[in-house]
Amino acid sequence: MSQLIVCCSEISDPKWRWIERNFASDEYRFEFVGCLPRNWVEKHFKVLNLARVRGCLQAVRKAKRGRALVLVTHGPTLAAWCGVFGRLFGLRSRLLAHSFNFTHLPNKLKTIMFRMGLKRADRLVTFSNVERRVYSQAFHISEDRFDFVYWGANTPDVSDGNAYGDYVSSIGGNARDYGTLVEAARRLPHIAFIVVGRSENFEGLDVPPNVACHTNTPLQFAMSLLKYSRFMVLPLNSSDVPCGHVTIVAAMSLGKAMIVTSSSGVDDYVIPNQNALVFPPKDVNTLSSLIDKLWRDADLCDCLGANGKSFALANCTEQKIADHFRGYLDSIKPYLAI
Repeated sequence: MSQLIVCCSEISDPKWRWIERNFASDEYRFEFVGCLPRNWVEKHFKVLNLARVRGCLQAVRKAKRGRALVLVTHGPTLAAWCGVFGRLFGLRSRLLAHSFNFTHLPNKLKTIMFRMGLKRADRLVTFSNVERRVYSQAFHISEDRFDFVYWGANTPDVSDGNAYGDYVSSIGGNARDYGTLVEAARRLPHIAFIVVGRSENFEGLDVPPNVACHTNTPLQFAMSLLKYSRFMVLPLNSSDVPCGHVTIVAAMSLGKAMIVTSSSGVDDYVIPNQNALVFPPKDVNTLSSLIDKLWRDADLCDCLGANGKSFALANCTEQKIADHFRGYLDSIKPYLAI
């Protein structure tokens, strides 16, 4: 009889099945619970995210009824809610808090609430080493309960019909500092830039003519813009923010050179002068100089891109995520939830 694994997430794609295809056997079966709004009340009730509450409650009940081996949550808020409901309902399944990442830490009240739920988590998985220490201190959880795993994904799908582009790309919305990038671009009017972010990323910016800003962009189109650019710039808003992993891995998988803000949150992925050039946070002078340098040096651009692709193939694949999860499952098999 196969063992049940329940996954709880806020992924909008109904076809998303996490790493299920890497476990194509009769040993495990996956069931997925979504936490996206389903009705008017869940969409418009502002005091509490009812979709999350409903989804986490549903996931815990499904795991309990099915005697799941493990309940996997994606994101810290779902982990906390499932932890709370797991205690209330006497859930015996293990709770794996995967993709445990904050753009910024919650306030004191929310931190206390998170601590209550996260005590129930068996393991917590982060995509950078520095987060293990930061979250351990913030939530009073032993650092030994955190696992660092590289963000892993297959090479992104891209739209057809694009030619190699004479532009620099910048992709993403979390903890971005597009103000610094825009000012650097202003000093480089001979270079075109295409930036994909959220509307709030561009509020108040005086964007020069050589910068095109896109919002509400389909993922496949955004990845196409990344692939056909000369290289990618990732401007982060501080030296310790743990964001940009998804974009960095996508760029490396596509063989793109990168210029990245120096941040301890991405140190596991960025090797200065090997797969990327780096600059201090909010340093317009250095950023504009590096962009101009990489724009003029095709050999350096190709070298950084090739090194990044090798790094991604060795460390940042979906199979690596699956290997870690399989190792976790093997470690808890002697203690099956029955």
